[in-house]
Amino acid sequence: MNFYIAFCVLVSCAFSVDSAIINTKTNLNSELSNKIGNFSVDFIGRTLASEAPNANLIFSPITLWTVLGVIAEGAAGRTLKQVCDVLRIKPEDRPNVRATFRTIQKYLVVTTSTVELKKLNIMFVDKKLSPKKNFSNISSAYDVSFAPLNFSAPQQTADFVNQRVNAFTKGRITELVNSKDLLQSHMILTSALYFKGQWTYKFDESSTTLRPFYDSNGNKMGEVNMMTNRHTFPFANIGAIQARVLELPYGKENRLSLLIMLPYPNVSVKDMFNNLHNYSLDMMFGDIATSVKEFPDDEIIVYLPRFKIESELDLTGSLMAMGVRDLFDDTQADLSDMVNVPTYVSKISHKAIIEVTEEGTTASAATSAIFGNRIGSTRFEVNRPFGFMIVEKTTNTIAFSGSYNKPQLY
Repeated sequence: MNFYIAFCVLVSCAFSVDSAIINTKTNLNSELSNKIGNFSVDFIGRTLASEAPNANLIFSPITLWTVLGVIAEGAAGRTLKQVCDVLRIKPEDRPNVRATFRTIQKYLVVTTSTVELKKLNIMFVDKKLSPKKNFSNISSAYDVSFAPLNFSAPQQTADFVNQRVNAFTKGRITELVNSKDLLQSHMILTSALYFKGQWTYKFDESSTTLRPFYDSNGNKMGEVNMMTNRHTFPFANIGAIQARVLELPYGKENRLSLLIMLPYPNVSVKDMFNNLHNYSLDMMFGDIATSVKEFPDDEIIVYLPRFKIESELDLTGSLMAMGVRDLFDDTQADLSDMVNVPTYVSKISHKAIIEVTEEGTTASAATSAIFGNRIGSTRFEVNRPFGFMIVEKTTNTIAFSGSYNKPQLY
């Protein structure tokens, strides 16, 4: 029996708020957060390597980790070991992982006037099947709900799933699965993540101009609509990853930030992400904090392309390269703790959209403070390929990550 997995993410980054940042950073970082971070960095690097060199990419590492975590709860034998190895956990540690992840997930739901982050995890199951009771109970730790459907009508099933995703993403992702993918399937695990964040300090739309964009070797590739901002943004020059890193915060709460990672000249985005294997987010935020402490009044003049990226990826190959093989083999997969019939995963697909703009809804009273006099200034011009992450800072969870390699006018 086929088991089809599809998940989507939607990110919209825009607007501004007119009040100071409230620092709610807490020390919730745990061993599990670090494991999720290591998994995320590994998968980012492999995904970049498997795609075209000039591809623009966006995907959600934490969403994939959640999907694999749910699968691990229904797996057994060698299949379980392979999935757990990729997740950096031991099979016998799953009860502790469950409890810790339940706490982490609470921080992945944010609803304020300036930031919205929400998730949706649903397992659509053929009415003829019944997931094992223990698996259903355990899956609640991952906030998975179950919905019975008539899989003998693939088009109706696909339509229903897509309607749920369409409503969740507010019309931005209209088709996640199609009926052809479901012809031999009896279960669909769907995980979606939606984020919309207002910039704490907005980009002035009137300052956006056409500017050239180069490759990592300095050759002109095209032009972009370059947004401009000026503020004392957190910033660090990090030799360990061969990149300059800028933090652009969202909202009033200082819970989520966009990290722009600009590789040094002649260093590729892929190589920069590979450097992250030996460098954690804890270390990155620590280096940024040290830099801010040393240069508290330095303005950062930011030039950032306005961009939109849509990615539709089949992640099966990347996971197989990481060691998850039996899960996709109809003769080897062991998901006996999930259902009573032989089951394997036929495909793990992913669809994501990110939009980054300077748009604002109201004039900001903080604008005058943003453009005040400073002792010095640093130019941060993102005019060549770069990587990015949207991070939930309380847990240091990478909600979204990607790369921008090919210029586009947006």
